[in-house]
Amino acid sequence: MRKNAVNRELIEIPGGVCAPKGFFANGVHCGIEKQSKKRDLALVSADWRCPTACVFSEQSAQSAPARISKKHLKNGVARAILINSGVANVFLEDGEKIGEKICRILASTSNIEVNETLLASTGRVGEPLHLQPFEQGIPLLSKGLVDSEEGSFAAAEGIMSSDKVPRQVAFSFSLGDISCKIGAIYKGTMRVAPNMATTIVVLTTDVNILPEMLQKALTSAVNDTFNLISIDGISSPNDMICLMANGKAGNYRIFCDDTEYDKFLYALREVLAEICRRMIREGDAENRLIECQVVGARSKQIARALAKRLAASSNLKRKLINGELDPTDLVFEGSTVAPDLPFAQMRISIGTKEKLYAVLDDGQRLPLSVDTVRMLQTSKEIHLRMDLNAGNFGATGYGCLTP
Repeated sequence: MRKNAVNRELIEIPGGVCAPKGFFANGVHCGIEKQSKKRDLALVSADWRCPTACVFSEQSAQSAPARISKKHLKNGVARAILINSGVANVFLEDGEKIGEKICRILASTSNIEVNETLLASTGRVGEPLHLQPFEQGIPLLSKGLVDSEEGSFAAAEGIMSSDKVPRQVAFSFSLGDISCKIGAIYKGTMRVAPNMATTIVVLTTDVNILPEMLQKALTSAVNDTFNLISIDGISSPNDMICLMANGKAGNYRIFCDDTEYDKFLYALREVLAEICRRMIREGDAENRLIECQVVGARSKQIARALAKRLAASSNLKRKLINGELDPTDLVFEGSTVAPDLPFAQMRISIGTKEKLYAVLDDGQRLPLSVDTVRMLQTSKEIHLRMDLNAGNFGATGYGCLTP
C-alpha cells in the first residue's frame, strides 16, 4: 500500500555507496599520487546500466572529465564512475583525449562500456597526467570490486586529495511501505582561507525512478544544499555530484511529481544537507558550523538568497565571535538581498540544534543571557532561524565560523 504522508525519518546505516544492494566499489594505489602510498584511483559501479544524474561545477571553465561525463550521460543512464586523485585533469591541452582513453581502458578490462562510464578528477593542478598508472591500476580496480563497506571505504580513500580521512555515509528511509537506501562517498575541504578544493560526491540509491525525475531531484536538492554553502574561497572546475539509481528497492517507479517523488526528494535533500554539515565541520579542527534557516518567505528565490547571505556575512560572524550580535544586524544584512523585509512581523532565534533563543519577536528585541552569549561563542554549531511570516517558502544556508 502506498502512503501519502512524507516519511521524515532517516536512519544512518553502515555501507557507504555499497549500502544499496547492487552497487560495487573499490580503490587502489596506482602511482598517480607519487608522494604517498594512499589509494589514488576509485571506481563505483552498478551491476547494470541505470538512471544517473549529475550536477557539475558552476564555473564556466569546466574540466575534461565533466565534459566527457556530460557527453556519456546524454541519455540519462550510466553504469560506473571512475575518479582519480593526485593530479587533476583540468586545464590540460589533451585532457579529453586522456579521459576517453581511460574509459576505453576500463571497457577493455571489464564489461562496462565506454559510454556507460563517467569520470571525475581531483588533485594538483598544472602537472601532466600520464596514462601508465591507469593502465596498471584499472585492471586491479575492476578485479577487486566488492559490494561491501570495505569496498566503499577503499573508494572513499581513492578520491581523497587534501582531505584528512576517507568519508562515507549511508541512510535508510521509506517510500510508503518500501525500505530504501541512499549511500555516498565524498570529498571536499571547506576552509575559510581561499582555496580551490574540489568537491566530489558520489551517491547511490536503490530507488526506482525515471532518469529525468532523478536529474530533477538532484538539481533541486543541490540548489537547496551545496549551492547554499558560503565559504570564503572559489569553486573548482572539477566539482561534481553524481547519483545512480538502480531501482532494486522495488518501489512504484517514480515518473512524475507525485507524493513518492516528494518523499524521495526530501530524503535526498536531507542526505546532501548532512554531507554539507560534515564537510564544514571536518574541513578544519577549528571550524564551527553556522546553519542559517529562513522560513516564511514569499518565494524560494528570496529564501535562498537570504539564507546564503546570512551564512556568508563576515560582519555577523565577527559579532557572534565577540558576543556583540544584535538582531537588527541580521535584518540589515538580509535587507541587502531582500529590501522589503517585514521587520514588524519577523521572529529571529539563535542557539544550538537542541535549543533556540528568540532575539526578535514582532519587531521587539529580546536580550540573551550572559550564559547564552558565552555558549554561542564556544559552541561547535550555531543555528539561526529567521521567520519572515510572509509566505510559505524556506531555505537553509551553511557557513563556517572560525576565530
